[in-house]
Amino acid sequence: MTVNKPDEWSEFRLWLDVQLEWLHSVEPQTDFRLVEQARGLFPTIYEPGAPARAVTELERLAKSAWSAEGTALLRHYLGYALAVRSMEVRGLIGDSGVVIVERLADRILALETCDPELDEFAEELLGRREEPKARNTHRAVIAFTALLLVFGVAPVVTGGLMGSPTLMGSGALLAAVLVAAFAWQYRAMTLRTPVGRTGR
Repeated sequence: MTVNKPDEWSEFRLWLDVQLEWLHSVEPQTDFRLVEQARGLFPTIYEPGAPARAVTELERLAKSAWSAEGTALLRHYLGYALAVRSMEVRGLIGDSGVVIVERLADRILALETCDPELDEFAEELLGRREEPKARNTHRAVIAFTALLLVFGVAPVVTGGLMGSPTLMGSGALLAAVLVAAFAWQYRAMTLRTPVGRTGR
């Protein structure tokens, strides 16, 4: 399912209905009661606060399952509840919820449901969240280039034309300092890890 579209909420509901219909058609051989409890959470999943409550309950149910089949089904339901929660967060607080949505997407992928559509949904959420980082990096490159031209290249060229070794040396030194500073800043930007993130 494609995210970040004007009518994505309506499309998301249609997509989720199809996924749940398929999941409901799978009759578990074990952990019947747990799976039935999980299914019972979804008729009201779009009510305010329901996704977060469903996530909490499904995490508990998944830990209670004793069979591999039951665990797999419950992890699927948990993944869909996390997907609904991500859409709820985006609808309520928009881009301000970037960290929460990113965390929810990570949690969906960590479930390893082997559901390509669910994984694709999570990956698209993460891909969308890379856009601000890419823009910031692009701006940093532009700013660095401008500084390098003004304080590094220009003095070297001017010093060469004027026959001034001092000016050329100063320009070369400033250029080296700017390159080192940019390299450090770029590394810090790419390695920065968000902290204090929560998915609920």
